[in-house]
Amino acid sequence: MKIQCPKCAAKYRLRTPVENRSSVTLSCPNCRHRFSLEVTEGQKKSDRKILVVDDARFFRELILDLLAHKHVELTTANCGEDAWSLLQSSDFSLLIIDVNLPDISGLDLIKRIRQDQRFVMIPILCISGVYRQDDDARQAFMAGANDFMTKSFHPEDFTDRVDRLLSK
Repeated sequence: MKIQCPKCAAKYRLRTPVENRSSVTLSCPNCRHRFSLEVTEGQKKSDRKILVVDDARFFRELILDLLAHKHVELTTANCGEDAWSLLQSSDFSLLIIDVNLPDISGLDLIKRIRQDQRFVMIPILCISGVYRQDDDARQAFMAGANDFMTKSFHPEDFTDRVDRLLSK
């Protein structure tokens, strides 16, 4: 949820989930002014949706665990065609796509997504369990990914990249 300090007018994103709360007390990171914010029903629901596409159940669950504390709605798909179907029926704020999928490659899925004008602006984080130096990253960027990382990531690096892509 985006917040603006009533004292200094600094704008920032509230990362703390507000479900089950009627108000939240905040401290502005800019001027340290403390203020209360009433939480409306509409603010309790996330307007950000992430689609995680990976055939490995372990990594889907790992990513869901890493993003569980964020105020986002998470959806998963275990293959490219399922992901494509989900894209047709829902609006996503971010796609996290594995390179190696069982039906079509993640790179081909990214190319397909980028060829459709409806999805051209959705940020894509491409991940790979098999890393062949700069070749994988280069191919991911050429396909249309906004960022690339291996599955041997540090959790903080992963969540920082997700935050950066969501803020675009």
